[in-house]
Amino acid sequence: MAENLFSAGTPAQRIRALLDNGALTGGETHAHGSLIAGTGVVGGREVSVMATDRQVAGGSLGVAEAQALSTLLEQSHAAGRPVVLCLDSAGARLDEGLAALGAFRQLYRHMLDLRLAGLPMLALIGRDCFGGASMLAATCAKRVYCESSRLGMSGPAVIQALGGATELDATDAHAITALMGGAARVQLYQSDQLCEDSFHDFRHAARDWVAGADATAQLNLHHQHTRLGTRLLANGMGPSPPKNVEALPLVLQEIIPPGVEVHKMDGVLVGRNGNTSPNAFFGFIDGAPVGALAAWTLAGECLALADERPGEAVTVFLDSPGQAPTYRDEKVMLSEFVAHLALVLSSLRQNGHRLTLQVLGDAAGGIYVALAAPAVRVVALPGANVQMLPPAATARVLRRHSAPGGVEDYLRTGVIDTLI
Repeated sequence: MAENLFSAGTPAQRIRALLDNGALTGGETHAHGSLIAGTGVVGGREVSVMATDRQVAGGSLGVAEAQALSTLLEQSHAAGRPVVLCLDSAGARLDEGLAALGAFRQLYRHMLDLRLAGLPMLALIGRDCFGGASMLAATCAKRVYCESSRLGMSGPAVIQALGGATELDATDAHAITALMGGAARVQLYQSDQLCEDSFHDFRHAARDWVAGADATAQLNLHHQHTRLGTRLLANGMGPSPPKNVEALPLVLQEIIPPGVEVHKMDGVLVGRNGNTSPNAFFGFIDGAPVGALAAWTLAGECLALADERPGEAVTVFLDSPGQAPTYRDEKVMLSEFVAHLALVLSSLRQNGHRLTLQVLGDAAGGIYVALAAPAVRVVALPGANVQMLPPAATARVLRRHSAPGGVEDYLRTGVIDTLI
């Protein structure tokens, strides 16, 4: 019956179902737009719990929601409470524009840092979990799905808007479920779980996880990188040999010192030469969408740098309209590759590498967030164009065109820290 389905429940119903006594501590629910959050007891242990409301702007996360979730995460870490996120969300709130993007950048920075610090986090996927929400889920230690769950870096409407119906027909429910449904997602990672779509089963999944949640458990990024690389190979997406770069764009010639050896690997610029420059240079500079292989390649280069040259400054360049809206990339769960890259970059910063992001051209969506959230500073060069999503995708979702932001908006909303 529909009233017993976790995927059909309201945020309050989902939270009540998880908690031992059915109520948040103090008997109050803290609502912030499309988000309800608080503390309660699960399996005899105090936890922080959050649920998005898909009836409010598709459960999307705007400025208020991002700030509230940031506070919840910080308080959870300070108190040693595990975190349970009930996600049913379209991602960052498009109609709040750059303000939502800037707020999400700050939220994701907090989440990355706390994940690396060992804060236990669990994601329970209700129905839809797209865009930024999928990055939150992918950053958690574990995800629990049901058959009705759908998770993707790009939602079906965005994939069709940018890639066409031949990439994915947004009206084909069977194809969408086969690609990004819960049963498909749990095949990718053995620690994830598929359960029945019921309050009872999700409650038991949460209690089992909370019982074993360990705040001292550290994420091994090298092991995660190997696991994701194996997934790419299994799907015919192995790495290519590096190619020399004969001539850099003029703007990069002015930034990268002469003598630095520069090459490209799977869409990633790599420039490293410690004898010539104490700075490593990486980035996506071709104006193309970033897929799973490119994100994994950049993460690998950064892990190698951390091992070989501790503390070396890192400059990352960005000119990309965002994540690749392709069937192939969603099949391997692009969200997890984007989150992995963000975690690696955050680890660099935490270990003394001064990380700067320089936006050369387009910057949008989850790729922007994955690079900007870990950065000490985000710099906009002349010609930088920061946006929530490419205009075609925004128009498809909002059913209207939105005006681009100006440089003053970049600084005001925090998507850019410095203009050049």
